[in-house]
Amino acid sequence: MKAGRGRAKKWSAIALPVAALVASVPLAVTSPAGAAGRSAGDTMKNQETLDKLAGDITRGLSESERAKIPGFTDIHVDPERNHLRLFWKGAPSQRVRHILAHLPSGVTAEVVPARYSKQELHQARNKMLRNGKPVALRVDSRSAPVRVTSIGPSPDGSSLEVGYDEDRGRGRRDATDPLSRGDRRERSAAVKRLTDRMTGIKTVATYQPLSEDLSATTGNRQHDSSPWFGASALRNPGGGICSGSFSVRNRDGDHLLMAARHCSRGGNGIWRTWEGGDVVGGNDAAEVSIPDDAQGIRLPSGQAGPYLYDGPATRRDGYAKPVVGWGHNNVGDYVCADGANSGIHCNVRVAKTDVGIVGGDGSYRPLTDLAYATGLTPGGVAAVNGDSGGPVFAGVNNYTADEARGMITALDRTVTCPASLNKDTVLDGHIRTPWCLQGVYYVPVYQTLHDTGWTLVTLSMK
Repeated sequence: MKAGRGRAKKWSAIALPVAALVASVPLAVTSPAGAAGRSAGDTMKNQETLDKLAGDITRGLSESERAKIPGFTDIHVDPERNHLRLFWKGAPSQRVRHILAHLPSGVTAEVVPARYSKQELHQARNKMLRNGKPVALRVDSRSAPVRVTSIGPSPDGSSLEVGYDEDRGRGRRDATDPLSRGDRRERSAAVKRLTDRMTGIKTVATYQPLSEDLSATTGNRQHDSSPWFGASALRNPGGGICSGSFSVRNRDGDHLLMAARHCSRGGNGIWRTWEGGDVVGGNDAAEVSIPDDAQGIRLPSGQAGPYLYDGPATRRDGYAKPVVGWGHNNVGDYVCADGANSGIHCNVRVAKTDVGIVGGDGSYRPLTDLAYATGLTPGGVAAVNGDSGGPVFAGVNNYTADEARGMITALDRTVTCPASLNKDTVLDGHIRTPWCLQGVYYVPVYQTLHDTGWTLVTLSMK
């Protein structure tokens, strides 16, 4: 750890319990030791245990690759109740039944029958794609095409969920719904009838305006230096603010700093520190993945460290926590969204996995996870404009270290900014009015590493 940057000081976000999931309990399995612990520390320990069990059940496969498991639909974790809910079409395999019959002390589980398997939902989703992108929908010969903005399995496997809006062109969306409530219901019903026919399964069509990428155009988190850390505030090639992400190595062993591709403005643009304007590096045209919205920043210094800045965006003591590995995501997991423009937001809970979305730049990102701020997330905010590219992680070892989960690619559900997020606490707040959102889409880190051939830089292998 580099001296003189204040990185040894301890600071952490605390997870608190929330209301338990309301569960139906067919095929419930219970270990003999009784109820789960209720303290914040117990909640995070429970999540680590449940995520490990989920990994065992899914053979370590990623959110999308779990479609390879016959009959599997989804798996949800509930750290407050120390409970695992498994959605399955048909009977789970003998291997899975054995795992459920030998749960760790205090853990409970249930198997809930699902209408469709993940494999069936993937097959249905593929019928709505052409050349890797969602097709435009025309509900009748007289109407304008409808733009598909998201496609993903419902968390319980009951349907394929399709988001849509009126196509205003690349990067453009309606600020408010142009249709009346009754007309919108009719439009959604018409879209559903069309997508039911296209896919051959039950779909749910919902008006969902194009997701917002929210990058701006105009020593510490604000003014970092080599070795570069994640969650740092960067001035993107367009001059606005975006967030640095995880430190990685490419196939040649060179250090790169991950960033959101939609922030990069393409070409060989230069990234600088938000304050001071020091050169961080430039876009590497060979180190990019459009489906993952990932851009590798080539670093002249050659150094990127296995740490993420933490705390408020305005914190200046250089405090950062180590990245010790990466993990897959499960519905119900608590994660932290660490955007440089607005700071850390914890107790954000995964609501869906394996969702394909269209970004504000028009690119289709086939594999994202979606998490929302909860009542225990300060201010009810998961991210602010300019947080694009920020890392998403799960706290481990009682929040003293970070487990990489993904990188922020787009945001959802505008909410009123709390008093704590204002022009003086959001880094570019004096340039534009802060825009606060409850939901964050992020590309799972496994998927990005797999597609690019990058290796995550962690504390143990820096």
